Amino acid sequence: MNKKMMTGLAFSRKLMLTAALGSSILLTSCGDNDGSPRIKDSEEKTIYEATKGTVTEVEEIEPGDDYKIIDERIIDKKENSIAIVHGLDGQIDTLSLAKIDNNSNETRYRNRSGLRTILYYSLASSYFNRNLSNVTPNSSYYKNSTAYNKSTDLKNDLKSSATSRKIRVAGASSKGYGSGRSFRSFGG
Repeated sequence: MNKKMMTGLAFSRKLMLTAALGSSILLTSCGDNDGSPRIKDSEEKTIYEATKGTVTEVEEIEPGDDYKIIDERIIDKKENSIAIVHGLDGQIDTLSLAKIDNNSNETRYRNRSGLRTILYYSLASSYFNRNLSNVTPNSSYYKNSTAYNKSTDLKNDLKSSATSRKIRVAGASSKGYGSGRSFRSFGG
C-alpha cells in the first residue's frame, strides 16, 4: 500500500473512533437510555375529574345577553348535564351542555356569549373542564347569596365523587418567562 492510502485509512479510523466515543457520551448522558425527553424540574399534581353532572337553572335578567344563576343541582351522569333557561318572555328552554360544548346551531342561544360565560363560572363548568380544581363558582353570576352558597357546597359533593389521577407538570422554576431571573430590558 502506498503512504497516502495508509494515511487515509488511519484518518478514517480516527474519525470513526471519535464519532463512536461522542455517541457513547451522548447516550450515557440521557439517563434511562429510553430516548424520551425529561422535565428537569417537575412536580406531581392530582387532577380531579367530575363523574356526576349538573342541572344549572338560569334566568334572563334583561333582554339580550344578561343572565343570572338561580339554582344548581347535581345529577348522577355527567353526560346528562343541562342548563334550564328561563326567558323574560316566559319561555323555558332546556339545553344540553354537550350541544353547547359542540357549538350546536340548534338553540336560539348560539350567539349569546353571556350564557356560555355564566355556565363556565358555575358548577356546569365541571362538564367543560377536565380539572375540577379549576371549577370555582363566581358569586357575581348568581342571582342571590343563597344560590351561590348552595353551589359552593355542592362543589365539595362533586369533588368527593370525582375520579383522580396524578400528572407531572413543569415545576416552579420552569414556569413563566424568565422565572428566577430578571430579564428586564433597559433602554428604548
